[in-house]
Amino acid sequence: MGNQCHPLADNKIVEIKYGKHVLSIKLPYHCEILELEYSKLPLKKSEIIDKIFSSSTDMPSLLELIDKSKKILFLIPDITRKSGVKHFLYELIEYINNKAVDYKIVFATGTHRRITEGEMKEILGFTIYDNFKEHIVFHNPDNLDDHIYYGKTKYGTPVLLNKVFNECDLIISIASISYHYFAGFGGGRKMIIPGISATKTALNNHKLAIDEKKLTRNPEAKTANIKGNPVHDDIVEGVMIVSNNKELFAINTIIDEEENIIDLETGDLFLSHLRACTKYREMTSINVTKKYDILVVSCGGFPKDINMIQAHKSLNRIQNIVKEGGTIFFFAECIDGYGNKHFENFFECKTSGAMIRELIKDYQINKQTAYSLKSLTEKFNVYLYSALNKSDTERMGFKKLESLEVIEHYKFNNKSIAFVPSAYSVLFTE
Repeated sequence: MGNQCHPLADNKIVEIKYGKHVLSIKLPYHCEILELEYSKLPLKKSEIIDKIFSSSTDMPSLLELIDKSKKILFLIPDITRKSGVKHFLYELIEYINNKAVDYKIVFATGTHRRITEGEMKEILGFTIYDNFKEHIVFHNPDNLDDHIYYGKTKYGTPVLLNKVFNECDLIISIASISYHYFAGFGGGRKMIIPGISATKTALNNHKLAIDEKKLTRNPEAKTANIKGNPVHDDIVEGVMIVSNNKELFAINTIIDEEENIIDLETGDLFLSHLRACTKYREMTSINVTKKYDILVVSCGGFPKDINMIQAHKSLNRIQNIVKEGGTIFFFAECIDGYGNKHFENFFECKTSGAMIRELIKDYQINKQTAYSLKSLTEKFNVYLYSALNKSDTERMGFKKLESLEVIEHYKFNNKSIAFVPSAYSVLFTE
């Protein structure tokens, strides 16, 4: 992957990922396409298995850890994240079964809604789900009886984790590397906090992204940054608190748009994650030296646009390459609508200024997302093409894009324009 910026040779049809569909529109000849090209081929299944089973530079191999473990906990992302887990989980569980080691599987939903049976089948594959579903434990962040308290971080975050964590001595975290708009990167340590933590833990941690004195976002809590990032630091400290007498092993995948695994790092939860993040940033950065008048933007399809909470991350990702007051045509299906009631209801506050003041008084995770989104729709002229109705679209600050013809008949004239086919997966650098 790398910097790919090229103009269309002529007016032509381009394809836009939208949910699980592909739309086609015509863009003007001078439109540039800002996309990633995957220079790495998908790894063969044998390469993936060999890497996971036997390769680890900072701790014993996974096979050695399994052989001496008494009970294993798998942490797997929910439907909002792809990880490539179906490429190797069956073989891993078969090995564990042959060793007669007990294990549990938890979908690290954090404060997201409960995962459905259909989603579990989609993530794991039907064979894995049908054979091993009795090992699945559901995470409910609001039921404190399901959690164990371990202590507090220096930031005052109470560390409460799903009690199944305490029952296991080997924790295997499986997640793809992705960008996160205030924790820096997803995956790794985030599979534990907030992945299997109580809502109270997640709230206190995520609130660190806000600078309460200056009534704004903490400048270090941003995409692709973990140095000096209080959200990241707090998570790391929290995980360290709970890590006594446990082996924390991570499988960090780097996947392409088709969920093929093109690279991976395994080993120590923290060190392997850092190595994978470094690789990911090198692969997914695109250098852009100007700001555009107009952007046509897709999240990259499902699940990146499953709801507006997730879709917002793609809009956040492109904000530094469009002129203030510029126009954005944003494609996000949002089949699950807003994604959360706290997020939805917070748009009763009419401005980002009102939101940040209310957020300080009563912090909720997805209220912060609503504040971030409102800041963007106030800064730019954003047309949204989605399954959301006009009323819901406009209360978030968007303009409803009713048809594709609006773009095709738009008077672009000599304005600079770019198309971003998969904003969720890209880091734009200067």
